Amino acid sequence: MDISADLALRIDRLEAAQAVQNLMGKYEYLHSAYQNAEIVKLFAERDDIVIDMPFGRWNGRDAARRCFGVMFEEELTARDRRGELAEHTLTTPVIEVAKDGQTAKAVWNSPGHEAHTFFWLPDKPRIAFWYWCRYSVDFVKTDEGWRIWHLHVYQTWASEVNSSVVSSEPPTEPPTPNGWAAPDEALTLVTKYSAEKEPELIPVPPEPYDSYVEHDYVT
Repeated sequence: MDISADLALRIDRLEAAQAVQNLMGKYEYLHSAYQNAEIVKLFAERDDIVIDMPFGRWNGRDAARRCFGVMFEEELTARDRRGELAEHTLTTPVIEVAKDGQTAKAVWNSPGHEAHTFFWLPDKPRIAFWYWCRYSVDFVKTDEGWRIWHLHVYQTWASEVNSSVVSSEPPTEPPTPNGWAAPDEALTLVTKYSAEKEPELIPVPPEPYDSYVEHDYVT
């Protein structure tokens, strides 16, 4: 590779790191505004999309539509949203763009707080609670720009405001939809805080890499 081509690729990779950071920032802003259906547009149009939430995994080209467009938008939040609050931030990023400039891997810590009838369950009182998680995300470069390819959300801890995460029971998980929008698999990896568990390095921050290979995606 000549010097000019190498320099162009290095600049492209630097711009890619900013692009994926912006992409995840947009994801958080849309989620906070309860515009979850718009999150669908942040995903690549591919048959190998994977979305892992603490309550299940969605696979395939329609994974984002079923998870964000149906589960979060239509089934859980298509109702009176007065008094609702969902704020999740992004901190401590580790972003690695492949040397070939076609994919990227990144992790973030995400401190968050919410206020609503917990996970929109009927006949439940509105509560305020902390909800912290971590993101592990793979991105792919497309003709439309950078898009989310694989998204994994690891819940780390949750508790009501003014309650101790150690002494209180964490809020329950949301009900998962049935039929077409239901997750394709249940997750077996539990990352929630427990007084019986030692800290673990989950997810593992990415290291520099040349190009993406299929077995790179590990939950």
